Amino acid sequence: MFEWCLPFGIRLINSILGSIYADKFLKAKTSGKTALFAWAILSFVLESLIGEQIDAVSSFGIILKAAADMVIVLSLQMLLYQRDLAKQFFVTVSFIGGKKIIIYIVMVMAIGFNDAGWKFFDVFLSKGWIDSIEKAKKWTAASSGIIGAVTLLAYLLLLAAYLSVIAVKFVKKDYRLQKHENAFLTLPSIASLCIAVTLQMMILSTENGVTETIFKRVPATLFWVPFICILLLGVNVSSVILFQKMVLLNEEERKRSMLENQITQMQREITEIQDIYADMRGLKHDMRSHLESIAAVIGRTVGKEREELDSYIGQMEETVGRLDFACQTGNAITDVILHRKKQEAEKQNITFAADFTYPDKKQIDVYDIGIVLNNALENAVEAAGKTEGEKRISVRSYQKGSLFFIEVENSFSGSLTMDRETGLPVSSKEDRRLHGLGMENIKRCARKYKGDIDIAIKETEGEKVFVLSVMMYEKTFTHEKPQNTSYL
Repeated sequence: MFEWCLPFGIRLINSILGSIYADKFLKAKTSGKTALFAWAILSFVLESLIGEQIDAVSSFGIILKAAADMVIVLSLQMLLYQRDLAKQFFVTVSFIGGKKIIIYIVMVMAIGFNDAGWKFFDVFLSKGWIDSIEKAKKWTAASSGIIGAVTLLAYLLLLAAYLSVIAVKFVKKDYRLQKHENAFLTLPSIASLCIAVTLQMMILSTENGVTETIFKRVPATLFWVPFICILLLGVNVSSVILFQKMVLLNEEERKRSMLENQITQMQREITEIQDIYADMRGLKHDMRSHLESIAAVIGRTVGKEREELDSYIGQMEETVGRLDFACQTGNAITDVILHRKKQEAEKQNITFAADFTYPDKKQIDVYDIGIVLNNALENAVEAAGKTEGEKRISVRSYQKGSLFFIEVENSFSGSLTMDRETGLPVSSKEDRRLHGLGMENIKRCARKYKGDIDIAIKETEGEKVFVLSVMMYEKTFTHEKPQNTSYL
């Protein structure tokens, strides 16, 4: 009974945990949990049928059975999940390599439990508590059942823990693995699988017609085999953790570089526009003086010529008036940004309203505010431009004590998907590695000033509106002006 239940239980555990593990990494072709349940059933059936047909005693049979396991797992992935060969190969070898190694850990545990059971049997026998063959058989059956149950439980817990750690530590599950990255991730698991196959070949030996295990021939292996197996599992997990840290570091460096370029470009543009702005103010002043003089000269003109001149002067004054920025925020840089974004919005027939005032205390670096406004309004113009019907954007600022708030609202269509890792909206563009950094840059600026951002979708009178709120705390920077690149 024990010999039959143990393989059955292990196959059942493998099929259930394998389906859950694959579902965390791969995208199913069907909705709901259909793929998960189909995997569990098919895996159990196929492993049972094929496992019974392969003689796993000979060296060839052991290798063939390991290869059959890989074929089953890969085939089920191809059948039930969308194609991603690099990710599917990693899931396959990490799962099979892990379960094969864990088998030898629980095998040693079972040997320990069995030895303890026989010691208790000797004690009970010496005390006379077992005094018949019938009691001995009951004891043997009970101890075998308990050992089997404990062994299965240990296998379940160890395999579940191993797969869960990998699934949790593999943060960027939508990351497209390159060939060299896939090799880095899978080689430790492949090595574990090879060692497991080698151990299976060495575990039994026959001498003079007597079959013995390696643990009986070399008692030290009772320590070294599980110790080496635990180290192998640790290497598998460590390779995943190291790889993910490398991916996150590379992304951070890329974002930092892009943000530095954005700041440098913005500083260059704003410096140029400030010079133009100063020239425009002087030109506007001179033009108005000239217009006043011309108006005084033609004041004495009468008749049709007077009407034509008045119309001409009125058009010139209107042209000069357009030199004024639409938004007077109290800072030239934020004036320029809002003026430029207003022009971009109006080209797409988007109504643009601004009620923005640069903070009085000026304890927040204007370039940081510029980063927030530039990215927020760029996203707002893009999102509002995709909507049908009335399109609008509004931006406002206000202060509450030492807190400075910026709110940007824009017309919005479609749905919003939030990234579970960053808490930010997932970019709808195809190459997400090159886009969607605007919100991250805004969040960096807010975090630099001990603040944060809030994103919400509001629906009023059938209109859907995207609302971005940015909070910055001024008091922290009372005595020291923040550096432009401190959040990079």
